[in-house]
Order: sequence, then C-alpha cells, then structure tokens
Amino acid sequence: MSQSSPKLYEFGAFRLDSADRVLRRGDEVIVLPPKVFDTLWMLVKEEGRVVSKSELMDAIWANAIVEESNLSQNIYMLRRALGVDERGRQFIETVPRRGYRFAVPVRLLDEVPNNGASDSQAFAATQSPPQPTSALAEKEIRPRSALRYALLAGSSVLILSSLFGLGFGVYHFISRRGENEKVAPIEQLRFQRLTDSGDVDQPTISPDGELLAYVRYEEEQGSVWIKQFATGGESQFLPPSRMGYRSLAFSPDGQYLYFRDQANHGVIYQKATFGGARKKVAENVWSGFSVSPDGRQLAFIRRDAARGAHSLILANIDGGAERELRTRRSPQGYGAGPPAWSPDGSKLVAISEQPALITVDVSTGEERELRTARWRAIQKALWKPNGRHLIFSARAINETTSQLWMLAYPDGDLRRLTNDLEGYFWISLSADGRKLVTRQQRMVMHVWLLPDGDAKKARQLTFSQRSFEGYNGLAWTPDGKIVFSAFANNVTDIYSMNPDGSDRVQLTANAGRDNIHPSVSNDGRHIVFNSNRTESAQIWRMDIDGRNQKQLTFAAGQKNDGQKDVAQYPALSPDGKEVYFIRRGAGPAAIWKVSIEGGTPVPVSRLTGAAAEGFLSISPDGKWLAYQHAPASQKPGEEITMIIGALPTDGAAEPKLFDLPARRSITQWSVDGASFDYAAGIFNSSSLWRQPIAGGEPKKLCDFPDRVFNLAWSRDRKNLVVSRGKQQGDALLITNLP
Repeated sequence: MSQSSPKLYEFGAFRLDSADRVLRRGDEVIVLPPKVFDTLWMLVKEEGRVVSKSELMDAIWANAIVEESNLSQNIYMLRRALGVDERGRQFIETVPRRGYRFAVPVRLLDEVPNNGASDSQAFAATQSPPQPTSALAEKEIRPRSALRYALLAGSSVLILSSLFGLGFGVYHFISRRGENEKVAPIEQLRFQRLTDSGDVDQPTISPDGELLAYVRYEEEQGSVWIKQFATGGESQFLPPSRMGYRSLAFSPDGQYLYFRDQANHGVIYQKATFGGARKKVAENVWSGFSVSPDGRQLAFIRRDAARGAHSLILANIDGGAERELRTRRSPQGYGAGPPAWSPDGSKLVAISEQPALITVDVSTGEERELRTARWRAIQKALWKPNGRHLIFSARAINETTSQLWMLAYPDGDLRRLTNDLEGYFWISLSADGRKLVTRQQRMVMHVWLLPDGDAKKARQLTFSQRSFEGYNGLAWTPDGKIVFSAFANNVTDIYSMNPDGSDRVQLTANAGRDNIHPSVSNDGRHIVFNSNRTESAQIWRMDIDGRNQKQLTFAAGQKNDGQKDVAQYPALSPDGKEVYFIRRGAGPAAIWKVSIEGGTPVPVSRLTGAAAEGFLSISPDGKWLAYQHAPASQKPGEEITMIIGALPTDGAAEPKLFDLPARRSITQWSVDGASFDYAAGIFNSSSLWRQPIAGGEPKKLCDFPDRVFNLAWSRDRKNLVVSRGKQQGDALLITNLP
C-alpha cells in the first residue's frame, strides 16, 4: 500500500506518523503489524468518512486474493490496541452493510519529511514489509521519557538462523534508576524462538543441552514431546491426556524425565527418556519439584490446609522415605513455585507467599531470606552452576509483567535479563549454565456481554490490549451498570461502565496498590472490595460512585513471627448489612463476617480438616455461601477437580460439597438460590454449567471458544457478563548468559 504526502495525525491520546509508519500514545510506541497499520492509516486519513470493506481490501491487499475475515481480524486488533477514548467511545465504528469509519475527531498536523531521521525509526522494522534477515541493521532504542525504562519488544537485530531455523530478536536493555538495581552486562544475550504455535508449556532443557521436553496443548488434551536440538526431530514422549502434564524435570544424568500428570496431580512420576513405563516416586505433592544434584532426592511443598501449614519435603526417589525439612504457616507459607537445589546439594531456594526468595539449609533446616527489592510475585528460581547466582522469574512492584532476573548470591546484586511486554513464568537451565529455556507467555482477555446468556449473541465491550479486564472482579449494579477490575499503570483498579461499554468511570485510584473483587449492595448504595493499600490485604467499602472509601477490617497477628491476617473475597448479604469474607492468618483459612459499618469481625465457618479459600459468593435469599473447599491433603489417584462448598450462612451445619472440574472457583447463584453456575474447561476453551444445590448432575448452559476467567449475571438474570480470552505460550532459548 503506497503512502503519499506523509503527514502527522492526532486523535485522542494518539499520534500517527505516516512517514515513519509509527503509532504513539504519548511517548509509548504502539507496535502494529504492517497490514494492521495500513488499515488504521486508511481509516484515519478519511477523517470520519465511511470506508467500504471492498475499498479497504483493495487498498490494503492490492493484487492479492484474501478473505474478508482478514479485514475483520485487523479491525479487532486495532480496537484491542486503541481501547476507548476519554468518553468511552470506540475509535472505529462498524456501519452495518456499509463498512467502517473512524469515529473520533482527527487533527491533521504539519506535513513531515519522509527522509529525515527520527527516534521512531527504531521501530520501522516492525511496521515495514518483511525483509531478508541480512538486510536489517542493528538499532539502538533510547529510553522513553515518560517511563523509567524502555519496553523493547519487537525491536532488535534478527538472528539469521535459530536453533530450528526460526529467527528471533536480540534485545538491548536500558538501566533503571533506584531499587538497588545495576545495569547487567547482557548486550551479548541471544534470544531464539524454539516454537511458534502458541500452545507450548513447561519447556525444559536436558542437562547436556541436547534435548528439549515440553507440554503441547492440542484441542482438549495435553501431551509431552521431546525434540532433539541437533536434528530438530521430535517424538511424543507421553500420550495425550485430558488434563495435561506439569512440572517437567530431567534427572541430572538426563536418563529420566520426571513429571506430574494432572489426571493424578498429587503424584510425581519417573520415566526413562528413551522409553519404558512410568513409575510413581512421590505422593501428596502440592507444588512443582526439583531433583537433587546426585539424582537421589526430590524436593517439593506439601500443604496441610486444616493447619494452614506449608512443609518443605525431601523424598528419596528409590525408597520413598521422606523428611519434613521446614514448615511455615499461612499467609507466610511457601508458594507453589518449586524449591530448587544448589549445585552442591547443600541448600534449597524456595519462594514464600510474601513473596520472597528464601534459602534453606538441607542439613539443619535453617532459613535465610535473601535481600532484594519487593516483588508482586515470584514464580520460579534456579541456581547457576557456579552457585554464586540465582536466575528467577518475577514481577516487580511497578511493572506490568513477570520478567527474568539474575541475583548474585549472597550479596544481592540484582540484574535484569528480559524487559518486554510479554510474561515469563517457567525457566530451565542446562548443566553448564550456558542455555536457558523459558516460556514466553501472553494472556489477553476482554469483557463480553451475553444477552439472555446466549453465547451466539455475545458482544465485546472492552478492547484494551493488556488490561486483563474482569479477571479480578465482575459485578452488576441494581440499575444495570457493570462493575469490573482492570489493570493500568501497573496496578489493578475498579471501574464501572454501561452494558454497551460506554461511560467508563474509574472508582478507585491508589498509586502502587491493587483494588479488586468488588461486590455491590442490592440497594445500590455501596461497593465492598479488597485492597492492599495498607500493610496487608483488607476489606474496604465505598459509595457506588467511588466516594467515601472506608476500611472495614484490619490486620491482626503475632508480633514475634511477623504474620498478619489478611481478609479477601468480600460478599455482601442481600440486606446490605453484613460483609462476608475469607480470613487467612495463623490458622486455617475460614469464612468471617463484619458489619457494613465496620466493627469486630466474627467467624462463620467451623470446618473440620479443611479450609475455605478462593472466591466467595452468597445466594440471593441469603441462605448459602459458596466457596472453594480445600481438604487437609491431596487425594491420591483422583483426577484434579475443584471442590465447591455450599455452607449455610449461619454456619450451623456442615457444608454440601461438589467435586467439579471448575477452572476457577467463581460461582454465580440462580435467582431462587436453588443452583449455582460455574465455568469449566481444560485449556483454551470453556463451558458454562449449572449445578443444583440439592445435588445431581450439572447442566451445560453454553460453550465458549476461549477461556472464561470470570462471570456475573445481572440482577434480573437477563444478561450475563464474562471476562474471556486466551493464554498463549512458546519456548524461547536464551544463550550467552553473563
């Protein structure tokens, strides 16, 4: 598509430079594929005129035969990238049976020269038609003036050949100021994409660096494959399973692969790398695991929900003998990240719920917390072979996604390894420390409206690119507005909007703090929600318009061990006078309640050998509370499910338990309180089901082509709103590590 008379256009917070083919939001460059950029420029320069589909296709795909779905996909990607303007309007409007038009005012600025150099040229490679790799020159990106560091996804030297013939970029990194972080000497890092199907998880490299094992999601099943680095040949190692596999780990000699089968998720299995039957080597496992350097022991986390305890367990591979090395109490317990052995086998590095990195002496059980900056989350940590550095995946306090980091041990010199828009959660390292394999992950979700709960009538309401709308909260007001969570500026806040997506209003705003899980009163006066703006997560109340925010619960705990109670997942009683919530502290998690005006909370649940977790919802008649029921231990030999408990609100009787294949413990009650709805599914598809409280088989309501992360029915049960999308991942090889 040719572009004459290069110009600058402004609309909303955006500026489009047709000379350098760059779209900016303030100082941020919005990277668009070439044809998507062409679509936007075509609509913008027409300044409100309706452009027919045939006109767009003829201009964008000249001399090529393509389907109309290509144009629809471009429009979808643009709406996702642009979001809505300050008035809640979409930038691109669909005119039925005619085409599309740009729906917000466009201001034409002075014409720009087409041959002048500019800093936006650093992104030209992402906007221009594909070129031979050898023709691309290395480009340096200057730091963004509006942020403290540069997001550099997509800007790089393309490598001529990767491990399997797929090119990937070399990243340049900009130092960040403060937070005890120093510039890493990592200009030499090389990134090579090993897969590009989007359905890869748990990529794991063999100790000798010659094999890659990974989980592949195929439709409604997951299988394990092993690929040879030298030849690129691959073979299926484990057959398709409806639940898939997790926690892949090679033995130190590479002769065995250890794994967890989600159909029997509490068990660790061993299988010879080049064939043979699987063998059970550990049970009642609640986390990922690692194999000791001598290949004789496993380290993993075991949880006792009834005691609120997390224990670090060492188990012999050949004999099953176990040793409880260390125990912590929730909410200061161990996280689900696998403990990792030091190269000499004398220590483990584990991840606490806080989160923090903790080393544990294998002989004595003595702990030491490593001094680093604060983190929002830490997923996995590994030792480098020299024992003087740790590599881990973590999300910093003021960042959008989880990145890879290197930490000097024990002095704490912190270095950054990745710095881009995607997320990194899983890592695996070769024995010589020269090859690091990671999963590069992207999760996209938006809020959709389903009139009458009919998936065929679904309408997308939000289009932001990385806001995770609705993931941490969806609710309705009595007058038909949608209250939802959304991520922006590195925090999650609560918003409201009309059921057509218009009139979006931000209700909470606390810099650096998250506000999530809103629950709206039936009289439309109050919203209660969860916030961590004080020392710990607690329950807050605000007016329906966001004013008069008041804290209802307060942290309590033992001063000698630093533990603080947290309060989560609020649910308002039908009369709006009481707030039910889940309290976690020194003992097992339980359901409590507090007055809407505040005061002293009182316990509701008195569970035996179990805990109340996850989300909490109350039936419209106020008789039942639905929650995630966590038993004291894993049940061996059973397919992974989620136990939903239905407890009388007075706590006077034992809960009814429903063992369901729910993806998240999010439930929505029917009007009469006789049943509740939940979402189920394995990978990137979902179904909505209805479970009668009296028991019996659930009934399927509808299917979705993607994952449902949250759901909420309107008060009259005529409209369903869902947060839905996809989670994609591929294997990435990082070499030339510092």
